[in-house]
Amino acid sequence: MAREATRPERDQVAGLSPNRALIYDLMTRAKRFHCPVTSSWQFEVSALEAAQRATLVAGRPIGITAVMARATSLVLARYPHLNRHIFHGLLRTYEVSFADISCNLVVGRRGQGREKILLPLVLEKSDELSACEIQEVINHHRSAPLEELPQFAALERVKRLPRFLLRWFSFRVRSSHRAYRQHFGTFGLSSMSATGATAHALHTLANTCVAFLIGGVRDAPVVREGELAIGRVLHVACVADHYLLDGMDVLQAMRYLGKLLADPARLGLSVPETLPAPAEPLASPSDGSQAGGASVL
Repeated sequence: MAREATRPERDQVAGLSPNRALIYDLMTRAKRFHCPVTSSWQFEVSALEAAQRATLVAGRPIGITAVMARATSLVLARYPHLNRHIFHGLLRTYEVSFADISCNLVVGRRGQGREKILLPLVLEKSDELSACEIQEVINHHRSAPLEELPQFAALERVKRLPRFLLRWFSFRVRSSHRAYRQHFGTFGLSSMSATGATAHALHTLANTCVAFLIGGVRDAPVVREGELAIGRVLHVACVADHYLLDGMDVLQAMRYLGKLLADPARLGLSVPETLPAPAEPLASPSDGSQAGGASVL
């Protein structure tokens, strides 16, 4: 359980903790060297949730993060131009198209003194992993002692660096595709879902060509077979680097993501004999084409 912070009796001035200093550098790079544009989408996922309940990993239904890691990896496999990154060196700016797809997840843990730690988890060749395999990896990194996780050991080494060497690390990952690929994969996935809450991003920063943010799932009106019904709707935000991608690139990607989420069998999930009838698209993008069960906010 998260520990509530107590209000100090007087103003307290302190430097950033090593963990927050890393995040500060990450967000500074995102603002200075990328042009992130956010679009917010809604997907009807009643059938997907039924398939999640039928797909058990370690005796529990598979989670939405593992399912989305599988789905978004397949999106990048379908549209390889999303699997790129722009780099800024001292003498040139260049882009790299990565040969492999690696999903960078963020796993929330508690560190020493109950400090919140965002632990990066790079799923190598994530398009070749099943959703169940991804869930097993996530379960391990959520439950294993922090000291046994190589990502935590690497994070601790970086945090112990003097401030000028942290700046050098920041320069390395923005100027060298090999250094960036090692620490951050090729695209990002983050979850803002929470029980009893619904969240979706209106604008956010991402230090990558494309990133997906999972919001909450809520009940909402949908149309099935011409009749109004209550369905389950998932919010997903897509953050794209406008230096590399245009609006049509995002539209194609999110349309395909909607098709995958509407057909759980394509994601390798167990499909119950009876599934809710597919909902009609919630809305159409501005160009008038259908978005595969999605609406753009």
